Amino acid sequence: MKRRTILQSLAVIPAASLAKAQEPVVLPKPVAPAVEEIPDLESVTADQAGTTVQAFFEPTRFATLKRFCDVIAPQSGDVPGALAAGAPEFLDFLIGRSPESRKKLYTDGLDELNRRSERKFQIQFAETNASQADSLLEPLRQPWTPEPEDSPIPFLRAAKDDILLATQNSREWVRAMSKRVRSAGGLGMYWYRIE
Repeated sequence: MKRRTILQSLAVIPAASLAKAQEPVVLPKPVAPAVEEIPDLESVTADQAGTTVQAFFEPTRFATLKRFCDVIAPQSGDVPGALAAGAPEFLDFLIGRSPESRKKLYTDGLDELNRRSERKFQIQFAETNASQADSLLEPLRQPWTPEPEDSPIPFLRAAKDDILLATQNSREWVRAMSKRVRSAGGLGMYWYRIE
């Protein structure tokens, strides 16, 4: 084979690929969708569909828990408290599915709170007014010290933390706080100079 023939054949290769690129492209025909219309199903959250049913605590303990929740996280203006946020119902559900030690802490703690209220005021804790409830929950204001075994303080501290968490993580509390932040226009920090 001569050198000239090789060079001529090399010149033809790019031209052949260019000619192939100019052929019209045939696209496949579109396939009709399997479903003509996707149905729009109405959905609701479980909280909107039904009411929460008290399951773990018996009525006296549950009433005590509700009063305790109201004292720890009361409603403040447009910010819902523990009762409006459904904290007692959530804690009833949560403690009902907790380990036995946690269940015992709550049942013994609520019973002890009722006993102390009956001993001091001759009424159950659920019926106490604000000053009576404050005096029964005074141990929460004390600085931390090792408690004797019969002390209600471990229950009071654990329940207080649970009530605040349940309240602040509720849909109602988050909505109220997001409205408050939006209406305040954020925190306004961008108006201050960086120093």
